[in-house]
Amino acid sequence: MLSFEPTQLLLNLLAPPANLTPEYFQELLSQYGPVTKVRILNKSIKDYQVIVEMANSDAAKAAKQALDQFSSTFIRCSFYEEKKFVNIGSMETIEDTNSLKNRASESLTESLNKIVYEPQTNIHLFPQSQKVIPVKQNQKTICLSGISGVEAKQLYNIFSNFGNIDKILVINLKNFALIKYLKEEYSSFVFQNCQGLKFFDCVIDVKYSTEDAIDKLLLLDTLYQEQDYFVGSDESDRFNPNNKMVQLPPSQVLHISNLKKCSSNAETMWDIFSDFGVVELNSKAVKVLNAQFKFMCLIKMESLKQALEVVGNMHNEEIDGRNIQISFTKAKI
Repeated sequence: MLSFEPTQLLLNLLAPPANLTPEYFQELLSQYGPVTKVRILNKSIKDYQVIVEMANSDAAKAAKQALDQFSSTFIRCSFYEEKKFVNIGSMETIEDTNSLKNRASESLTESLNKIVYEPQTNIHLFPQSQKVIPVKQNQKTICLSGISGVEAKQLYNIFSNFGNIDKILVINLKNFALIKYLKEEYSSFVFQNCQGLKFFDCVIDVKYSTEDAIDKLLLLDTLYQEQDYFVGSDESDRFNPNNKMVQLPPSQVLHISNLKKCSSNAETMWDIFSDFGVVELNSKAVKVLNAQFKFMCLIKMESLKQALEVVGNMHNEEIDGRNIQISFTKAKI
């Protein structure tokens, strides 16, 4: 419970773009109420601090509530308990005081001890630890932390195996991605079966997120421009009446379908997938499943990590004039 009516906010940002100005923060927060003053106190990469004074406490509370959706990894917002706006330099409506930060250091340090934090909600947009805590069930959006050097399309190729996806947003600067499924059962399956997956340079942690997390982050694209966005469609959905797709956890054996007859053989499969680590041909790592006019194969990768990388890179790629489909399977070789 707050013991004062806050009008000032302290924003802490980690590794933001270098070109931010007080005017940017005024524009960002003015949608929640009038902004009277903005001061940038520190521009270091690890400790970027901004104080914003709103016209009244209702506006300050509304702005904090909105920014709390990005709390922890993205933007940390706190009420700044100070009767007067920190007195550094002139008292212009908007002022960048980075050049005077040395004069402010003692006052700021003292003021930081007075910061009051409100309890956070049970839903976290970003993971706060590596421990898996199911915060709220029946959510369609999940957050994958530990993402590094992966494109949204590659994530779509992998995670569309578990359900139809509405949209994916990758924030490269922060090493996380958000995936919004069309059904809650899809996100629940990922939460239960994909913790700790390793692929490319990633080791992922899965948590639920707020339903509108992607839309909110897209509104901040001028702040974090290192984004990769992918939108699903009926054409790319794997789960549909014409496809007998079932939910299966990630597997070392992969099912390759939509092949031409000339491609559906062990030699061709070996040539295509050997770069990803298929075990040797004489160990029967490829199994041909041709039947009537359907030509399919099973391939066994050396590790689950390599299997995930094959799906991420090769699903829907063209081989001999056809876009192959790659999915996980419970079949054995």
